[in-house]
Amino acid sequence: MGLEPAAVRRYLHEAATGSTADAQGKAYEALAVHLFESIPGCFAERDIISFFGAEQIDVAVGNPRLPDGLPLLPTVLIIECKDWARPVDSKTVGYFINILANRGVEAGVLIAANGITGDPEELSRAHALGISALARGIKVLILTTAEIENLTCTADLTELLNRRYLRAITSGGLGTPHPSRSRPAT
Repeated sequence: MGLEPAAVRRYLHEAATGSTADAQGKAYEALAVHLFESIPGCFAERDIISFFGAEQIDVAVGNPRLPDGLPLLPTVLIIECKDWARPVDSKTVGYFINILANRGVEAGVLIAANGITGDPEELSRAHALGISALARGIKVLILTTAEIENLTCTADLTELLNRRYLRAITSGGLGTPHPSRSRPAT
């Protein structure tokens, strides 16, 4: 199954118009599953609760690293979905980084509808957390609703994720859009 722009629009509409915050969040998680399962070889599990019930993972992805999929990214990814009207704050980004660290997971994707707080150039607020995450061997890639809306096919998504992962490593911070680009290279 490839990425279907009509399905993406449907999930985003459901996330925007759900009758409750829970319904909106579940639609955003379903979008994440659709995105990652459109990538060759990848498979996803939703709503995983830790053994003691202390933490919940929105989506976990298995990545067999196929050449036409996500060959740069590790074999396990954790996805956190935040369909918030405002940018995700540093407390929430830090909590996500700790979930990744507690499980020994090398990379996570934060799908943040409106990005994260702070300035990527100045490494302020939530952006500052990328430095310490990378020092711990953790890469966090940030995707926004606007970027997801611009995807037309699976190849767009895989290139976006592979580039974000590379950027997280080479910039020494989070995998965010390149500051000089209004939209990711596709």
